[in-house]
Amino acid sequence: MTTLQRIAASSEGVALVEFALVVPVLLILLVGILDTGRAVNAYVTISNASREGARFAALNPTAPPSAIRSSAVLPHAQQLDPSGIAVSVTYSGSVTSTACPVPTTTAPPAGSPSPTTIPVRVDVTYPWSAATFFIGQFFGGGTRTFCASSTVDTVR
Repeated sequence: MTTLQRIAASSEGVALVEFALVVPVLLILLVGILDTGRAVNAYVTISNASREGARFAALNPTAPPSAIRSSAVLPHAQQLDPSGIAVSVTYSGSVTSTACPVPTTTAPPAGSPSPTTIPVRVDVTYPWSAATFFIGQFFGGGTRTFCASSTVDTVR
């Protein structure tokens, strides 16, 4: 048997080659799972912050949008970058839009002698970017803006 035939028949190093082929796939899968977890966490966080902002607006009907953002939304979104969180508040008699975010922020309506029910809508948006190219392509190009909207009634 020649040296070339012995090398071809030898099984030494097969495990190392298999390991070298499988490890990159497993690492990409692991990082993809972590990235997807980050995306779900960001969405759940802004959804909760939106609900808390709407609750704060219902309990404090004269609160300006800046107070809703600083007192209710940001404390419930602490793990996210606060500079990326955008909050818009709409006080309206007919909050029917499902578009998120609402482009304008309206002031609370003036109080009236007889209390009326007014819907308050709080929209929270947050830009999220993936850490990996593959998951970024799955989410539409690497970045995505997550948006959550909550509407509650307040009495004024």
